[in-house]
Amino acid sequence: MHIRREYKYLVPKERWSEFRSALLPFVDVDRYAPTNNGIDYKVRSIYFDTGHLSFYLEKLAGVKIRKKFRVRAYNNQSKDSIVYLEIKQKDEDIISKNRAPVYYRDLKGFLLWGNIDSYILNGGKYLKARDDARKFLYYYYKKCLVPNVLIVYDREAYYSKFNPDLRITFDKNICSKVVTTTDELYSRYKTSYIMRDYFVLEIKFYSGYPLWLRGIIREFSLQQRSVSKYSFCIDIHKNELDMIFKRSLHEWAQEFYAMENIIKGVKK
Repeated sequence: MHIRREYKYLVPKERWSEFRSALLPFVDVDRYAPTNNGIDYKVRSIYFDTGHLSFYLEKLAGVKIRKKFRVRAYNNQSKDSIVYLEIKQKDEDIISKNRAPVYYRDLKGFLLWGNIDSYILNGGKYLKARDDARKFLYYYYKKCLVPNVLIVYDREAYYSKFNPDLRITFDKNICSKVVTTTDELYSRYKTSYIMRDYFVLEIKFYSGYPLWLRGIIREFSLQQRSVSKYSFCIDIHKNELDMIFKRSLHEWAQEFYAMENIIKGVKK
């Protein structure tokens, strides 16, 4: 599990170039950015929630400690695409994340059978991947989680020249669609744009928020705020989701109980 602080801001889209120019003397392109051309890369996430949208409602209610569950991918699909099972927990500005990699071709099999040793990729940066995957499965079955929205955007990522633990990202061209299966993780069709006039600035750090960055934030008169892409997208698709969940929740519940019984039988 990784724990850090995360500040978010909405920045007018027309000020993107100006803001980027102000940052460039202090940052380099993120060395972990999964891209070969330029500095933008595509982030794709399918979010999971209960049939009653419990995690969305917790956000609306201002619950202090909240969780989000998603499967995340980058750029376009390939034969050996790796995706990440993620649990993101937020406690005010403090963020912790559990993350486990799996081949996209194995994702449905993993969620169906829960065989961590066969499917989860362990090692490298993800020494606790099996524990993180087990935690994801625990909530997946206990809460009867189902996929509900796909969120896709272009990300620019930078890190400070003076402190590599300080990461700054611009999330642009955010769009989403309702989904009911992980098969649509790489879908490009019928998405709706949100926040057309803004991009989301995220500042992520472990130990410090430098004066040069505070100065830039003041220069652009930005106000730190709670920005949840997931909540924005649910707001846009709420009517469609209401219809789907009312019609399908009982069927999904039966399917999940059946899966859980299968897995229990396999473990025995």
